[in-house]
Amino acid sequence: MSGPLAALGFGGMIGAAVGYTAKKTIKLAAILVGLAFVLVQVLVYFGMLHVDWSHVEAAGHEIWVDPHGVTLAQRAWSVLTANLPFGGGFAAGFAIGFKLG
Repeated sequence: MSGPLAALGFGGMIGAAVGYTAKKTIKLAAILVGLAFVLVQVLVYFGMLHVDWSHVEAAGHEIWVDPHGVTLAQRAWSVLTANLPFGGGFAAGFAIGFKLG
């Protein structure tokens, strides 16, 4: 086996798999969020629902950034790379897998 993933070893292969899966999952989540938004807007338009968008925005900010200023992405990355002796290979493999996904 040759190529960039082989040079990265086990950490690179695992990182590539996680990166590829993460990109596919993010695409699916984006589609679902978009469809949910369209549904909500249709219900608002027909008067079946009222949305306080300022409250939704505030709730979203609380989820994205914790009280210490750490973002959700930073917390997720620390979970994925915790206790990995092959962190460098994982990070490089993740980038390759995310690009390929």
